[in-house]
Parts: sequence; C-alpha cells; structure tokens
Amino acid sequence: MTFLNSNKGQAMVEYLLIMVFAASISIKMIQSFSDFMKTSMGSMGHILTQHLTTGVCEKNCFFAGYKNGAGS
Repeated sequence: MTFLNSNKGQAMVEYLLIMVFAASISIKMIQSFSDFMKTSMGSMGHILTQHLTTGVCEKNCFFAGYKNGAGS
C-alpha cells in the first residue's frame, strides 16, 4: 500500500487545479468586460450617429462654429 501513502504528485495536482480555477475566472471576467464594452460602445455610437446625422444639438454643440441646423 505504498502507492496510497505517496505524496509525490499531490503538490503538482494542487497547483494545476489552482491554475485551472484562476484561468476560468480570468476568462469569465474578460468575457463579461467584453460584453459591457460592446454594449457601451454600441449605444454611444448610436447616439453620436443620431446627433450628427440630424444636424441639431439641443444645448451645447461639439464645436463653436456649428449653427445648430439653421443654415449660414
């Protein structure tokens, strides 16, 4: 029964399990951050597209020379 009392590979298996756990947590965090960035950039792009294609800004324009769609 010396096989059951041997501890030679125990540390390596423990480190391997810790590395697999850390890698899975890291991958999940990167995926959730990626989804957040896609949503944020998509909505910001949509808002900018609406504001820039209609030619009207309600209060403050992006630059001082903009006439708020009223022509020259």
